[in-house]
Parts: sequence; C-alpha cells; structure tokens
Amino acid sequence: MKKRKIILIHLTLFITLTAVLFFSAESLLKILAPGFHDVVMWLSLIFFGAIGILILTTISCVIFIKRQS
Repeated sequence: MKKRKIILIHLTLFITLTAVLFFSAESLLKILAPGFHDVVMWLSLIFFGAIGILILTTISCVIFIKRQS
C-alpha cells in the first residue's frame, strides 16, 4: 500500500472513532459515573478520549508506514 492510502485509512478511522465517542459519550458517562450529570465531565471525556484516539491512531499509522518501507 502507498503511504497516502495508509494515512487516509488512519485519518478516516480517527474521524469515525471520534464521532462514535461524541455520540456515545453521554451513555458512557452514565455507566462510568452514575448520578453525575455535569457538562464539564462530558466535555472532558470527549476531549481526553479524542486525544487518546489520536495518539493510538498516530502510533498505528507510523508502525504501518515503517513496515511498508
């Protein structure tokens, strides 16, 4: 695979996983912290979750590009 295709796949995966996190964050928050309905917690979950997804997809992308070479 070309580098462009690998990067495009990982970018699409990042956007998809972030969208899933955005739409399921409230349900996850109800499971993880029942009784707390705070917007700050919801925003923190989305923010730190998106950063975690970004880090993992970046590491995966770098590994795939190095294996391709």
